[in-house]
Amino acid sequence: MENNTNLDNVTKPVIFDRKKIYHTGFLSTFWLKIIAIVCMTLDHTGLCLGLIYKNGGYYLSGLMSYDTYNLLRTIGRLAFPIFCYLIVEGLFYTRDVFLYTLRLFIFAGLSQIPFSLMTKRDALAFSQNLNVYFTLAFGLITIAAIDYFRKLEKKKTINKPIFILLSAVVIICSTSFADTVNTDYAGYGVVVIVIFYVFKDKPLLITGALAIATYLMSSSLEMYALCAMVPIVLHNHQKGPSLKYVFYMYYPVHMLILYFISTYI
Repeated sequence: MENNTNLDNVTKPVIFDRKKIYHTGFLSTFWLKIIAIVCMTLDHTGLCLGLIYKNGGYYLSGLMSYDTYNLLRTIGRLAFPIFCYLIVEGLFYTRDVFLYTLRLFIFAGLSQIPFSLMTKRDALAFSQNLNVYFTLAFGLITIAAIDYFRKLEKKKTINKPIFILLSAVVIICSTSFADTVNTDYAGYGVVVIVIFYVFKDKPLLITGALAIATYLMSSSLEMYALCAMVPIVLHNHQKGPSLKYVFYMYYPVHMLILYFISTYI
């Protein structure tokens, strides 16, 4: 009996392409940065205007209610994971990792006095806390080293166990150093960057790893940082308008503005 089935008309099975789904967002890098700095600004507004720092501790300033303060700080949790994600993206797209790292350290230096003024009301409070640019720079160095070891492993220069060992040593050293010098987010911040690197293009694994790291290494408020995965998944990997140095300078400038507002109102 002849089979007259036309194979051309048979519906083909739909194959789930994880990477294709992940890269079909509508947010360019420009808009992802805008979301991050808006969340960061709200967070710092709550910190700088909602609290006063005296005698080594923070107290409500009376300029806003506790609920308003808590809302601003909660929204602010989205900023840091987005910046960490963009650091990983930058590693893959930069033409010179050394210059990229140097730029982070330069702006870390420029931002330290504004950061100390905003957080401690003391321009010379360097020993108490270093700003987030230092954390991002340490994280970049860490994943750049891991990426280098990965390339050696692919070339068979080193084997898999050596690659894992070297990567683990770098991660431990970086997180320990960030904890020792007390950068903003400290070792936890470096771990977040490593998570985005290791599980790149795997949002479910990133979310799970972030949840575990946050539970073990940070505060309960930081769990709201997982919401940052929504705009990150919607990233379309298009650059958008290039205002690189505007974004870099925004960090120290907005902290100075908030400090002066909190001082003179």
